[in-house]
Amino acid sequence: MNKRVLVIEDDPSALRLVQYALEKGGYQVLTATNGLAGLRKARSEEPDLIVLDVMLPGIDGFEICHRLRSEPETAQLPILMLSAKAQEIDRATGLKVGADDYITKPADTAEIVNRVRSLLDRKAAGRSGTVGFLGSKERVGTTTMVVNTAITLSQMGKRVSVVDFAGNGSSVAEHLGIKAEFTAAELLVKPLCSVRRQRPGVALAVHDTGVRVLTIPQFHERNTEVSLSDVDSYFDKLREVTDCFLLDLPYPSRDLEKVVIARCSFVIIVTDSKIDALPKVRSTASFLEKLGIGRERMGTVIIDRDTLLPEMDVSKLKPTIELQTGVDLLGIIPGDAKLHPGPGPASSPVVLSEPNGPVACSIREVVEHIVAQEKEHV
Repeated sequence: MNKRVLVIEDDPSALRLVQYALEKGGYQVLTATNGLAGLRKARSEEPDLIVLDVMLPGIDGFEICHRLRSEPETAQLPILMLSAKAQEIDRATGLKVGADDYITKPADTAEIVNRVRSLLDRKAAGRSGTVGFLGSKERVGTTTMVVNTAITLSQMGKRVSVVDFAGNGSSVAEHLGIKAEFTAAELLVKPLCSVRRQRPGVALAVHDTGVRVLTIPQFHERNTEVSLSDVDSYFDKLREVTDCFLLDLPYPSRDLEKVVIARCSFVIIVTDSKIDALPKVRSTASFLEKLGIGRERMGTVIIDRDTLLPEMDVSKLKPTIELQTGVDLLGIIPGDAKLHPGPGPASSPVVLSEPNGPVACSIREVVEHIVAQEKEHV
């Protein structure tokens, strides 16, 4: 089925030219000549991409883009902004409110088609091999699960990059005992083989196993906020050396992470074995559905850190747990103090320190489920 592109443009001549070029390029084109009509079609027609003019009657393109990014149903839509405003500040504004790309008028129609194709390819590549890990509540061991999963995938021959959005707590880099080698700016312009001194903020570190860790702290100062465009740029750069992205997502999630979650091919809900665990998983699954993640793209992992679950085969607990949560149970990780290191120097992840122990074996079984799900749903 041809990809559907919604063009929001009030100039009849420009609209006809863009529509003709896109249809010739093999796309199905929807049109709207003002902002409100464009918003309605974006919500009801489910286009794959939007070409958005900035200067529109009533609501301008910047406001439309902002509204689309703030609604879960349209938050992940690629948006190509088209504008006669050629100042750098206008382009920066467009990217800040959530546009994926920005072209100034007059624009060659062939270039527009190329940008559309590139954004759709990026969307497909960005979803492929991207697994998000989201705790159903705080302190359930999400980061620990991410770290051990990443190393296990690396041991299977996968090139793994972890993107750590949880930055305020114990970070992935801290769990692995590694320090940043690149700042964000250096990541985008320097070869990945070069090394730079550590600085605060967004940065990249590399573990001995080959796992790369990109840390994106939750800044509070408005002028240091990371944009969706920034995140896409980091992903594009790391994609050169990555087969699988793992995302350590915060609880609760900000608007930025909500958009990123919607782009995941699969999301793992991590929880514990306490009495409120299963209702929390169910509510988290409902939250994910609002972001466009279907139940077939979700799984649950229970970390039984307090050894509250009976020692029995997972297959016997699986039907009951799935009935109560509505989500596939991928595995139960048995309780072990080594899974939850306290303050002080980082200890070796359990899949490295005790590779044949019950915890490491359980984690590998979960990873095998993740790999199987990825092959099925990507």
